[in-house]
Amino acid sequence: MFEWLAIPISLALLLLALAAPIILVYLFFRLTAEAFYQVGFSYWHALLMVFGSFVGSSVDIRLHAGIITSYPPIFIEAADLLSPVIDLSFAAPFHPVVLAVNLGGCIIPVVVSLAILVRCGVSTKRAILGTLVVAAITYRMAMPVADQGILLPVYVAPTLAAFCGLLLARRLQAAPALAYISGTMGTLLGADIFNLLTPGVLAELAPLVPPAEMAGRPLVLSIGGAGVFDGIFLTGIIAVLLAAFIVHFFHRSGETSSKRCTSR
Repeated sequence: MFEWLAIPISLALLLLALAAPIILVYLFFRLTAEAFYQVGFSYWHALLMVFGSFVGSSVDIRLHAGIITSYPPIFIEAADLLSPVIDLSFAAPFHPVVLAVNLGGCIIPVVVSLAILVRCGVSTKRAILGTLVVAAITYRMAMPVADQGILLPVYVAPTLAAFCGLLLARRLQAAPALAYISGTMGTLLGADIFNLLTPGVLAELAPLVPPAEMAGRPLVLSIGGAGVFDGIFLTGIIAVLLAAFIVHFFHRSGETSSKRCTSR
């Protein structure tokens, strides 16, 4: 009897294992679309942006025409001027790198942030303030690690962005929109761009003695991509969901749920 029961149970477990990836993908798309909906986009537009971000995550656009192997002279001269005040000793040459920006993880979030400023009437001053706060803290907490990239605890940027949105918004309905802008733009500036401009970071990310699998080919540093830099797209999504959850937790009314990012 128990042998006969084992067959349907095994079949059910097998079907569940096969369906698990589909369920996870569906939940990811559903939560991401909900985040875009909270900042003022329709579900159709939200799904379009999610799909565009997903497809665009495999597209890297070069920032520099050639391969970079050392810091430019003006960069080293500026570091020498600051050396009496700050210890900026670092290796000038490094393993060949290609600097790029990712379409789905960087360019699309930036475009969405600009669209939110226009569509939702978010205060530009408050958005800039939130962006600078997130940028300053993520810059201090981000750590460049060779062969891994610039590492930042996954909860830091979304939590900071959500709190910035809640504290800076005059009305809580605008908090998710401010959280998205603060999270995406702040992480882009603080964890990525500011670190790239910091003397010695490129040399730490791409040492002269690379791993065996990197020998003979350049290292791609993709801002917002799945390579060295990542997390910008997800930071905005998680920040919006956190802020929206707190807003709905404290204001469970029909007016609050129907008015999204309609005030400054």
